[in-house]
Amino acid sequence: MVMKAVAAARRHPAGWLGAELDREAITWNFTSVQLRAIDELMEKLLRSGRPFDRVARRDFSHPALDDALAEVLARIKSGPGLLIMRGFPVDKYSADEMQAVFCGIGSHFGHAVSQSADGDYLGHVTNVEKASRGYTTNRELSLHTDSAEIVGLLCVRAAKEGGTSLYASSLRVYDIVAREHPEYMAALKRGFYCHRRGEEAPGDDPVTPYRVPVYATKDGLLSCRYVRGIIDRAAQVLGQPLSRFEREALDCFEAAALRDEVRFETRLEPGEASFINNYEILHARTAFTDWDHPARKRLLYRLWLEGEPPRPLRREIHLYQNRSGHMGVDPQPGRGPR
Repeated sequence: MVMKAVAAARRHPAGWLGAELDREAITWNFTSVQLRAIDELMEKLLRSGRPFDRVARRDFSHPALDDALAEVLARIKSGPGLLIMRGFPVDKYSADEMQAVFCGIGSHFGHAVSQSADGDYLGHVTNVEKASRGYTTNRELSLHTDSAEIVGLLCVRAAKEGGTSLYASSLRVYDIVAREHPEYMAALKRGFYCHRRGEEAPGDDPVTPYRVPVYATKDGLLSCRYVRGIIDRAAQVLGQPLSRFEREALDCFEAAALRDEVRFETRLEPGEASFINNYEILHARTAFTDWDHPARKRLLYRLWLEGEPPRPLRREIHLYQNRSGHMGVDPQPGRGPR
């Protein structure tokens, strides 16, 4: 069944244009049978007392879910690379229980990796005071990629206004830049030094001692790694400003991704989750206005997942020299992001 799902998934070797995507076509809905299966699994989990962030694939296996989620994974990895899952029972379970459900579903797509030095395996995307990372603010987040193979976002509560998600196929952006401005491709493949935001392991450099390529190929797979803010920050810290040509190359890359016909926009509503093939999909978010009452504030749960087996990636595409050998950011007690 898994092999059939992989074979049936539509390949997008050159990526896609946002104008070509239909929201319903990339949306997968839980059935009533599958929701009952989740209820059965949660009953067992609650009896076991297992912490929500320790939920593993073996804890969330059910005949009504396994083959269907294998097909979802095939669509994420071999299809458009962007899929919306609709029908998570966010109104039925407590916060901890809903986190367990999300982790359980995510375990079918890979194993969770730490998202910061604080060791958060399930991130809370919400607006907090004195935020140290962009996803814990209400400001706009520019197009970027994260530090794991698959990124999942589950909407528990939506903002009062704004908070729209933007996506672009980095594969299609590659094609556009290579066709229209081939002079910039060498700079994008050569890459840039990147600031590690204070989350590097003790003894490691605060800035990558190697250039992180925006585009790199390994075993025939083209991957993209991009966060403009940490590129600019590294140049400032090193006292090595980007050249005019390098800035133009990055500006061209971003401008291509943000074209009306290239980007795809949607807003996740409560009970919907997006899963993206991170190294093939750029993502961003518009600023948002929150509700006044704390209990209504915008809240999404985030997973960073590493495939089993993991996606082939050149070593330099990783920001961190994780001793664990995993993607993400190795946990380091007392050394949070700054």
